[in-house]
Amino acid sequence: EKQQMQIDFEKIIDLSYNVDENSPRELPIDPVKIYDTATIEADGYFESRVDLSGHCATHIDVPCLMYADGFTVAEIPQEKLFGNTVLIDLSDSKCPGDAVTATDLANWTSDNGEIQAGDIVFLRTGMDQRVDQSSFNQKWIGFSEDGAQFLTEKGIKTVGTDACSIDSLAGHQGEGLPPAHLVFLGAGIPQVEDLKNLSLLPQQFYVTIAPLKLARSSGAPTRVFAFV
Repeated sequence: EKQQMQIDFEKIIDLSYNVDENSPRELPIDPVKIYDTATIEADGYFESRVDLSGHCATHIDVPCLMYADGFTVAEIPQEKLFGNTVLIDLSDSKCPGDAVTATDLANWTSDNGEIQAGDIVFLRTGMDQRVDQSSFNQKWIGFSEDGAQFLTEKGIKTVGTDACSIDSLAGHQGEGLPPAHLVFLGAGIPQVEDLKNLSLLPQQFYVTIAPLKLARSSGAPTRVFAFV
């Protein structure tokens, strides 16, 4: 039996950064390098090679980043890459360096409605407005451990943010691995980092997430489209 689905939308918004030498990234990640291997002038055609981390520009993280038995990018269950999406916009209430906690999320759902099992959740922190500033990858906004647990317990299937990391700054400064990464990826929830244009979105919309289908990789550059 065929499955039918209808999406009502007026426009499509690209939520992805270009992949180039200036792509946003966390500081431990090297910049992208693009090499011309053939040119129109010398060879009659144009070709290039790209040297980049799977965790540069708009990209997806998957469980094998933190867990030896976790799935790779090529193994992401396809249902996690599209669906109804809820935008949690805390850009007016959070400042660089802040964490988004379970209390913040409980207050948001009290004001805006419950998050449903199977939803995708994108967090708007406003950090994409600072992508050209040092604070973007030195003093960003992200989830605390209990914030990640709150969304995981709601049964979300994928999470995303406009910041350089899904974790709060504090999560990267403590001992051990970033806790929100451990919570989300431990629950099999892929996370998309370095989203842009979230300010153009309503609270609910439909999204498609299309990472390069990389084998043996814990991350991949990702094209993300919102249908609004």
